[in-house]
Amino acid sequence: MAVYRVGGNSVARIDASAGGTLNALTQYVNTIEVPIEYIQLDTTHFDDASETVIAGIQQATQVTLRGAFDDAATTGPDAIFSTAVGTALSFEYNPRGTAAGARKINFEALVTRYVISGEVKGLLMYEAVLTKDGSATVGTN
Repeated sequence: MAVYRVGGNSVARIDASAGGTLNALTQYVNTIEVPIEYIQLDTTHFDDASETVIAGIQQATQVTLRGAFDDAATTGPDAIFSTAVGTALSFEYNPRGTAAGARKINFEALVTRYVISGEVKGLLMYEAVLTKDGSATVGTN
């Protein structure tokens, strides 16, 4: 069984504008959730003793990125997400880095939410929610 550490390995990239070049967001991401789910189609018959299902189509799940707010002019999360809500962008996630043979997940996604939040004695944070548009491609570098 292989065990991988997250820190220093994971890479998240997004294009700053539709059809643009992928930019690394890695230094601005503290947590990321990239679910890949399929709709379940019920195939249960009257004479079945229990429920049966098959996989349907891939769901348009939501991908959530969170991290420290940064308004760097062209590369920070605020520069990318503050103007991208309602826009479809390309996204790529490399959970254990970009070495040859490492896992890579990429997809198009609609930026559906961008939130800046803060609290007393806390960091100024951001959260960006992307809804996958079409299937995620799971492969390797």
